[in-house]
Amino acid sequence: MANSYTVPSQEGRIAIVTGANSGIGLWTAARLAKAGAKVIMLCRNRAKGEAAQNLVRRSAPHAPDLMLADFSRLAEVRDAAAKILERYPRIHMLVNNAGLFSRHRELSADGYEMTFAVNHLAPFLFTNTLLPALERAGELQRHARIVTVASKAADRARIDFADLMGNRNYNMFKAYNQSKLANILFTKELARRLPPRPIGANCLHPGVVATRIGNKGGLANLVWTAIKPFLLSSERGAVNSLFVATSPEIEGVSGAYFVEQKTAAPNPIANDEETAARLWLESEKLVEAALQKACAVA
Repeated sequence: MANSYTVPSQEGRIAIVTGANSGIGLWTAARLAKAGAKVIMLCRNRAKGEAAQNLVRRSAPHAPDLMLADFSRLAEVRDAAAKILERYPRIHMLVNNAGLFSRHRELSADGYEMTFAVNHLAPFLFTNTLLPALERAGELQRHARIVTVASKAADRARIDFADLMGNRNYNMFKAYNQSKLANILFTKELARRLPPRPIGANCLHPGVVATRIGNKGGLANLVWTAIKPFLLSSERGAVNSLFVATSPEIEGVSGAYFVEQKTAAPNPIANDEETAARLWLESEKLVEAALQKACAVA
């Protein structure tokens, strides 16, 4: 696997990395900041976020900014994006990295299955809300970039429109795999909708990385612990994200799925435009319903 990449100068560019307090997200934020980007680190927990911010600051020419948002609460996702738009009228890179792997079926504050809510609905809303700033930053010869961390787990998935929330026979692998396929479908549909705006949208498989995502207790935790020594480090896992976010080699590429710094063929379902359009419309409905509910409660 390609395990190294030199990030070109990102001086003058603004980058957002979600889930930036640990793992791949932290290394992505650190490498972008070291290359000169002004990085906005999206984290859920203040203490962990500040610790990560201090770590990134040590080697960064520009101090990173910290924003807090719980991606299981769509109103917080919307509000965080709105705050960023107020502070940063131009965004050059958005790396949708935050993710969840839930052993048991849980419901988000909005009443949605947690894995689907955090891994798909949150970046769907966050990205669409930030599009004006991305559009202002994009140039004809250097597009703004939207990067979404998907996974080869999508190869084993399908979108179950009759049971998106896993009400019937919840399985943690099925839920995770579906959410990662949703990431790829979202990326491809977004790429179709973006032109003529100067923005590219791509997604990637980071490799099988030894992050904390597999520490879920029970048999799954035992298996994860056993195989961890053979997995990629978080630093190496960030390489593909950094490549897709910054490489001049892929300038103008949009709607692609990358593995080991090369375009790759995803699950054939990901290329089904009808499925992608249907998921987009369903996602819009779910997000709108959650935000209306949150507004009514407030």
